Amino acid sequence: MENLVKYLDESLVPLELKVKEYLDTERDIRLLEVELLSLQSITPNYDPDKSDMEQALKTGSQNNTLTEKEQKLSDLLEKYKNLRQEVVNMLPGPNQVVELNLGYGPSEVGYFTIDHETGIKLDEPILRVIH
Repeated sequence: MENLVKYLDESLVPLELKVKEYLDTERDIRLLEVELLSLQSITPNYDPDKSDMEQALKTGSQNNTLTEKEQKLSDLLEKYKNLRQEVVNMLPGPNQVVELNLGYGPSEVGYFTIDHETGIKLDEPILRVIH
């Protein structure tokens, strides 16, 4: 009979903690983005179609006078990118999933270098967390 609780292995705890931190950072980014959009939408002459804050932060074309929240978002995006790479480095290899215990039963995490639908090699690995 297959071991159905292999995701409870103690050796997986560091990876579990890193994945939880990654997911928490992702949540914080989403909440901060909503807060920033809410704050921007109440400013006079705000045009949402002409504002792409995330793209401006990624390309570095933002104004020198970033607000505190915009700077925090920039820092969170950098942290998220670093955590993503750390999780990828902790995984056994590409195109495989590892079962983890993220607190509510078995979850899966893996990074993929090939598109599962087309079979085409991807430019950069995609991290997937199924929880």
